[in-house]
Amino acid sequence: MILTLGLIIFWLISANLGINDLLKRPKYTVGEAISDWHHKNNNGVGIDYKYHVNGINYSKTANVSYQKGDQFLIIFDSIKSDNSTILDIYSIENYLIDLKIPENGWKYQDIPFNIDSNTIKKYVQDWNVEPFEYIQK
Repeated sequence: MILTLGLIIFWLISANLGINDLLKRPKYTVGEAISDWHHKNNNGVGIDYKYHVNGINYSKTANVSYQKGDQFLIIFDSIKSDNSTILDIYSIENYLIDLKIPENGWKYQDIPFNIDSNTIKKYVQDWNVEPFEYIQK
């Protein structure tokens, strides 16, 4: 019981530190769903997706509603690029034609479409997030 409680506390603290680093040193890129939504496999429940930063391909699983081939905005830690999350509050499909994505990602001010840093911060810090509450109109 105590070991389980200790593991839960450790997980909560480490997850919070990852979020703080992500928001302290953010960069942005575009990710792509490489699977449709699936039940639990070795990676978890949701969709498998990939993104590319500085010559490295990253693959993760997230519990979001996308179909294989869909693309979306990702925020990642500029120092630990594997620390990332999908920003499914922004619809970017209208911007993807001829979009040049920098190898090391965009800084906030360089993103070629409108996003809001305060909305992103609140969205990333929420645990039981409902994307429709944050979607920009």
